[in-house]
Order: sequence, then structure tokens, then C-alpha cells
Amino acid sequence: MRSPEVFVAAHGQDDNVGDPALRRAMLEGLAPSSVRHVLVGAASDAYVNALGLRDTDILYRSRREWQATAFRRAVRGRAAFVSNAGEIQLNRRRRRINRVDRVLIALIRLTGGVAISTGLGVRQPNGKHSPMLTSLIRACQIATWRDEPSRAYARAGVVRPDWAFALGSATSELSNEDRPYLLVSMRGDTSSPASAWTDAVTAIARELGLQVRVVSQVERDEDRGEELARRLDAELHPWQGGDHFTAETDLRGRYRQARMVVSDRLHVLIFAATEGAVPLYLPNVASAKIPRTMAVVDLDGFQADATDVESAVATAVSLSSRQKDVLERVDAARAELAELSRSMNALLDPRVTSGEARDVD
Repeated sequence: MRSPEVFVAAHGQDDNVGDPALRRAMLEGLAPSSVRHVLVGAASDAYVNALGLRDTDILYRSRREWQATAFRRAVRGRAAFVSNAGEIQLNRRRRRINRVDRVLIALIRLTGGVAISTGLGVRQPNGKHSPMLTSLIRACQIATWRDEPSRAYARAGVVRPDWAFALGSATSELSNEDRPYLLVSMRGDTSSPASAWTDAVTAIARELGLQVRVVSQVERDEDRGEELARRLDAELHPWQGGDHFTAETDLRGRYRQARMVVSDRLHVLIFAATEGAVPLYLPNVASAKIPRTMAVVDLDGFQADATDVESAVATAVSLSSRQKDVLERVDAARAELAELSRSMNALLDPRVTSGEARDVD
């Protein structure tokens, strides 16, 4: 049986090292015998290089061209659809995309093809229900969300860990030795952290006997990183321009030197966990996204309230000894994602025999 041509979206925020990484995790090993049509949109070469694409992949900068090609292949019964992973906003643009995707998926299913939606999270999974989103998800043979509130909002699919947990070092190679740093990486698009927050970080570092280091995993956070380095009297590792994969590799090396990583960015905390650092969500402005996503791998308890310095320090010190728990949960997440990948490939590629395809309600 001939393998279908797989149409998969992989665009994301161009200044964010985490965005191409989580898409690379989803794309890695996907449809090994198929031609893949990959939508990257206006992404820079730095972003695209970090996706780990194959020489045989066909890249599209235009969504309209990608969609038109997908419809032509679908009419001939030769198309499969795989959604982009990551966060979605149900704004007017997304609603237009969903309408077209729903028609495409209907045609693909009608002609015997495969449709998969995986790794999505709704930015604000509340408010008025979206029947179109529910219809789209229910039309897919496999549908996974990265958090329970998003699944509940869509009224369809199942929950699986964020794809970024699949990346990083083998946990057997990680130890708690030679980790002299408390690493800090905070968003630059919120208000400046209050003095209580910096007091908490300083006290945590002192109690743990660690040196504070500030890094930026997102270019927009660079000014905030410089500010915090001054306020914390800390070593600064600024945003690394150029190829995103090179920047990711460099950051992962720094996470392997950290005993604990303090952040309010989801993929900073996930990268940290996959490199053996204890992640600590210590928000300046609280958001539900990180706790609900980390809850899927039982890491939602790795957070503290910086408005109460004494409590924050006590929590951080207690959590700092739980590296083994973190690594066990990373391994469990990777096992779930590996099984999901096998199920996807069993549907997408008739020649894959390593797993049996299963529909997901």
C-alpha cells in the first residue's frame, strides 16, 4: 500500500527557542516513509533549521499554497493531515483556519485518509464553547491536548504530555552533582517583578548555596534578563542569536549546570526538567497555563508564591531535593509520547509494524 503524503504545520514564534523545539519533537520519526509537506509560514532560517527536517520534506511559506496542495492530494486519496502542536488562540484568524481545516479533514476522511490533531493547548479554555473546534477534533482519528482544561473546552480528545518532554538528555546520564547554579529566566512582557520576588530568589540561592545566573530563552525577554541580572547581582547569559538549534543546545548545557531553574515560561521549565534541574514556577504575574500543563506529568506542585518570601524559600528548599521525582516523571512522559508517536505512525504509514493504530475518543 502506498503511503499518503502528510501535510503538517510546524510554524511558531520566531524569537522563541522553545517553539521549533516542541515541533521538532513531534516531527521526529513522523511518517518515515512518506513525503511530508511542512508549513513553516514566515519563519526564519534560524527557526526552520531547528525543526530537524528531512531533505525530502517540502516546505511552504504560504498557508494558501499548502492548503491548495493538500486539497489536490486529498481528492486523489493521497493526503493525511497532522495539526501544528503548541498553543492556539481562538481569535478570528484561528476560526478561519479551523473552518478550512475542517473541510480538508472531511475530504481526507471521505477518501480514506488520516487526520491527527496533537499537542495543542487553548490559551484561554473558557468562555463560549466552539462547536467548530469540537467538530474538527472529533473528525480526527487521534486527538490529543497538552492540558485537561483545553480537552474539556473542546469536548473531545485525550490529554498527553507536551511534546517538548520528548527532548533532552537521557535521564540515566543526569546526576545532581556539579550543579552550582540557580538559573533564572523570566518573561519580558509582564510588569517588572516586585522586590519580594527578587528577595525570594536571593534567599533561595543563599539557602541552597547556589550562584544565580540569568538566561533568556526568548528574544523578547532579553531586556528583562538584563534588568534581573542587575537586581540580583547575577551572571548574565544573554539571548543567543543565530540558529535556534545552536541556541537550544547551549541553553540545555546551562540547565545541566543548574540545580534549580526559576521561570514563568513553560518551555524553560520543561527544558530544565529534561536536563535534570528542578523546575520552579515562581511567577511575577500568575497564569494558569503552566500549572495545568505541568499537571499532566504530575509536576504542577513545583511552584511557589513569591509574595510570601519565607514560604517561597521553604518550598524551594524542599523541592530542591526532588530531582529523582522530576526525572521519573520525565521518563513517564517520554514513554507516553513514544506510544503516541507509534500510534500516529501506524495510522499514517501502512508499512509501520511497530504499533497498532487506535482511535482516540
